[in-house]
Amino acid sequence: MFYLFKNTYPFLQVNSEEHDEVKENPAVWSREIPEDVLQKVKVREVAADRITVWIDPLDATQEYTENLKKYVTTMVCVAVDGEPVIGVIHKPFTGYTAWALVGDGANVAPRSEYSISAPKVIVSRSHAGKVKGIIEEAFGNNTVIIPAGGAGYKVLALLDPPDEDYEEADIYVHVTFIKKWDICAGNAILKALGGHMTTLKGVEIDYSGSERNDGGLLASVKVDHKTLVERLSSVEKEKH
Repeated sequence: MFYLFKNTYPFLQVNSEEHDEVKENPAVWSREIPEDVLQKVKVREVAADRITVWIDPLDATQEYTENLKKYVTTMVCVAVDGEPVIGVIHKPFTGYTAWALVGDGANVAPRSEYSISAPKVIVSRSHAGKVKGIIEEAFGNNTVIIPAGGAGYKVLALLDPPDEDYEEADIYVHVTFIKKWDICAGNAILKALGGHMTTLKGVEIDYSGSERNDGGLLASVKVDHKTLVERLSSVEKEKH
């Protein structure tokens, strides 16, 4: 995936979690675009120095080693001037692919209903204990906390589910740092659907420069994102 981008568009900045350091790799994109995508997109020309591509070839690596394949995704995101504009989340073990282009369309959609009065919050399996207290203080003891692997899976859990093997969540929260190749694709998809992915303080995430996002993560769609930020911020103020 890394060399497919670099060989086809050598002037692009491509950031990938993993790629082999080899002198030659023949992978080149054929430039063929699927018909369902062509029907929804508008052709635009953007200078290469404004574009950053983020690739996660294997999201939920730990879960993959545990044979928890439902959490595993492959993700690609294109950001222009630091803003995510194209997002693709692919489930390699089912063949399902979610994609969206901000301003053009998507092949996924939000669910019809969400709740923030007693929300279902999806969080990282590896940090579920740490985040539990924060979430319950912000949203109440009736909050349902769903531990899950993979940032791509967690974003898809906010949407109309692709298959029966998905939990449904209202909000996605992450409290520690996270790499941008984990979240850029999901950010683009949510943005295209009118949703939001920000830091816990509500700051938009810049997908240029550093590969780390240190401000935590709050993702939602079809709910009042500002209210969510205020509830989480009130918990932070109480602690200080």
